[in-house]
Amino acid sequence: MSLTKIVNIKSATPELDEGRVRLYFQNSRYRDYPFSQPALNILKSYLKLIDSIEGHNTFWINKNAKALSTTQLQNLLNKYFEAHDLPAINANELRDLSVQHFSQEGADIRSLQALRQFKQLRRLQSLNEPDFSHLQKSFKQKHLRSTVLKET
Repeated sequence: MSLTKIVNIKSATPELDEGRVRLYFQNSRYRDYPFSQPALNILKSYLKLIDSIEGHNTFWINKNAKALSTTQLQNLLNKYFEAHDLPAINANELRDLSVQHFSQEGADIRSLQALRQFKQLRRLQSLNEPDFSHLQKSFKQKHLRSTVLKET
Protein backbone atom coordinates (compact mmCIF):
# COMPACT_ATOMS: atom_id res chain seq x y z
CA MET A 1 0.00 0.00 0.00
CA SER A 2 1.04 3.56 -0.47
CA LEU A 3 1.80 5.65 2.60
CA THR A 4 -1.30 7.75 1.93
CA LYS A 5 -3.48 4.65 1.90
CA ILE A 6 -1.85 3.35 5.07
CA VAL A 7 -2.42 6.66 6.86
CA ASN A 8 -6.05 6.68 5.69
CA ILE A 9 -6.89 3.35 7.37
CA LYS A 10 -9.96 3.96 9.50
CA SER A 11 -9.99 0.69 11.47
CA ALA A 12 -8.70 -2.87 11.51
CA THR A 13 -10.32 -6.12 12.51
CA PRO A 14 -7.89 -8.94 13.22
CA GLU A 15 -9.41 -12.26 12.26
CA LEU A 16 -6.95 -14.43 14.10
CA ASP A 17 -8.40 -17.79 13.12
CA GLU A 18 -7.55 -17.19 9.47
CA GLY A 19 -4.25 -15.28 9.83
CA ARG A 20 -5.57 -12.18 8.15
CA VAL A 21 -6.65 -8.67 8.98
CA ARG A 22 -9.52 -6.72 7.50
CA LEU A 23 -8.54 -3.08 7.00
CA TYR A 24 -11.31 -0.52 6.59
CA PHE A 25 -10.80 2.64 4.57
CA GLN A 26 -12.99 5.62 3.72
CA ASN A 27 -16.62 4.94 2.76
CA SER A 28 -16.48 1.63 4.67
CA ARG A 29 -14.45 -0.02 1.93
CA TYR A 30 -12.28 -2.83 3.18
CA ARG A 31 -9.64 -5.24 2.04
CA ASP A 32 -8.27 -8.37 3.69
CA TYR A 33 -4.51 -8.70 4.11
CA PRO A 34 -2.52 -11.71 5.33
CA PHE A 35 -0.69 -11.12 8.62
CA SER A 36 1.79 -13.37 10.39
CA GLN A 37 1.13 -14.29 14.01
CA PRO A 38 3.79 -11.86 15.35
CA ALA A 39 2.28 -9.05 13.23
CA LEU A 40 -1.20 -9.91 14.53
CA ASN A 41 0.06 -9.73 18.11
CA ILE A 42 1.60 -6.31 17.48
CA LEU A 43 -1.65 -5.10 15.88
CA LYS A 44 -3.69 -6.33 18.85
CA SER A 45 -1.37 -4.46 21.23
CA TYR A 46 -1.68 -1.31 19.12
CA LEU A 47 -5.48 -1.59 19.05
CA LYS A 48 -5.52 -1.83 22.86
CA LEU A 49 -3.27 1.23 23.04
CA ILE A 50 -5.41 3.44 20.81
CA ASP A 51 -8.60 2.28 22.54
CA SER A 52 -7.16 3.50 25.84
CA ILE A 53 -6.47 7.01 24.49
CA GLU A 54 -9.39 9.34 24.86
CA GLY A 55 -10.29 11.81 22.17
CA HIS A 56 -8.56 10.19 19.20
CA ASN A 57 -10.55 9.77 16.00
CA THR A 58 -7.99 8.27 13.65
CA PHE A 59 -6.48 4.81 13.44
CA TRP A 60 -2.82 5.82 13.21
CA ILE A 61 -1.61 8.18 15.87
CA ASN A 62 1.81 9.60 16.61
CA LYS A 63 3.54 9.79 19.99
CA ASN A 64 1.56 12.96 20.78
CA ALA A 65 -1.80 11.16 20.24
CA LYS A 66 -2.41 13.17 17.05
CA ALA A 67 -3.13 11.88 13.55
CA LEU A 68 -0.05 10.39 11.89
CA SER A 69 0.88 12.06 8.61
CA THR A 70 2.53 10.43 5.58
CA THR A 71 5.73 12.40 6.27
CA GLN A 72 5.84 11.15 9.85
CA LEU A 73 5.27 7.58 8.65
CA GLN A 74 8.09 7.90 6.10
CA ASN A 75 10.35 9.26 8.86
CA LEU A 76 9.47 6.25 11.05
CA LEU A 77 10.41 3.93 8.17
CA ASN A 78 13.69 5.77 7.67
CA LYS A 79 14.52 5.51 11.38
CA TYR A 80 13.78 1.78 11.32
CA PHE A 81 16.01 1.23 8.29
CA GLU A 82 18.80 3.31 9.82
CA ALA A 83 18.57 1.43 13.13
CA HIS A 84 18.96 -1.87 11.25
CA ASP A 85 21.81 -0.68 8.98
CA LEU A 86 19.61 -0.70 5.88
CA PRO A 87 19.78 1.91 3.13
CA ALA A 88 17.10 4.62 3.21
CA ILE A 89 14.29 3.79 0.82
CA ASN A 90 10.94 5.39 0.15
CA ALA A 91 7.68 3.47 0.42
CA ASN A 92 7.13 3.22 -3.34
CA GLU A 93 10.54 1.64 -3.84
CA LEU A 94 9.79 -0.75 -0.98
CA ARG A 95 6.53 -1.81 -2.64
CA ASP A 96 8.31 -2.31 -5.96
CA LEU A 97 10.98 -4.44 -4.31
CA SER A 98 8.31 -6.63 -2.72
CA VAL A 99 6.73 -7.24 -6.14
CA GLN A 100 10.12 -8.09 -7.61
CA HIS A 101 10.77 -10.49 -4.73
CA PHE A 102 7.46 -12.31 -5.18
CA SER A 103 8.06 -12.44 -8.94
CA GLN A 104 11.49 -13.98 -8.47
CA GLU A 105 10.00 -16.51 -6.04
CA GLY A 106 7.57 -17.71 -8.70
CA ALA A 107 4.40 -15.64 -8.21
CA ASP A 108 2.25 -15.49 -11.33
CA ILE A 109 1.38 -12.25 -13.09
CA ARG A 110 -2.21 -12.13 -11.84
CA SER A 111 -1.00 -12.41 -8.24
CA LEU A 112 1.45 -9.58 -8.84
CA GLN A 113 -1.36 -7.51 -10.35
CA ALA A 114 -3.52 -8.16 -7.30
CA LEU A 115 -0.65 -7.34 -4.94
CA ARG A 116 -0.05 -3.93 -6.51
CA GLN A 117 -3.68 -3.45 -7.59
CA PHE A 118 -2.68 -2.85 -11.20
CA LYS A 119 -5.31 -3.31 -13.87
CA GLN A 120 -2.88 -3.39 -16.79
CA LEU A 121 0.06 -5.71 -17.30
CA ARG A 122 2.32 -3.02 -18.68
CA ARG A 123 2.31 -1.28 -15.27
CA LEU A 124 4.31 -4.25 -13.97
CA GLN A 125 7.04 -3.83 -16.59
CA SER A 126 8.85 -1.14 -14.64
CA LEU A 127 8.87 -3.31 -11.51
CA ASN A 128 10.44 -6.49 -12.77
CA GLU A 129 13.79 -7.73 -13.88
CA PRO A 130 14.62 -7.78 -17.64
CA ASP A 131 13.01 -11.22 -18.02
CA PHE A 132 9.56 -9.62 -17.70
CA SER A 133 9.11 -9.58 -21.50
CA HIS A 134 9.60 -13.37 -21.59
CA LEU A 135 7.05 -13.79 -18.80
CA GLN A 136 4.60 -11.49 -20.55
CA LYS A 137 4.98 -13.34 -23.86
CA SER A 138 4.31 -16.70 -22.24
CA PHE A 139 1.25 -15.24 -20.50
CA LYS A 140 -0.08 -13.83 -23.77
CA GLN A 141 0.42 -17.17 -25.51
CA LYS A 142 -1.57 -19.05 -22.87
CA HIS A 143 -4.33 -16.48 -22.47
CA LEU A 144 -7.77 -17.56 -23.72
CA ARG A 145 -8.07 -14.59 -26.09
CA SER A 146 -4.62 -15.15 -27.56
CA THR A 147 -4.47 -15.40 -31.35
CA VAL A 148 -1.48 -17.77 -31.02
CA LEU A 149 -3.56 -20.17 -28.89
CA LYS A 150 -6.48 -20.06 -31.32
CA GLU A 151 -4.20 -20.93 -34.25
CA THR A 152 -2.78 -24.02 -32.50
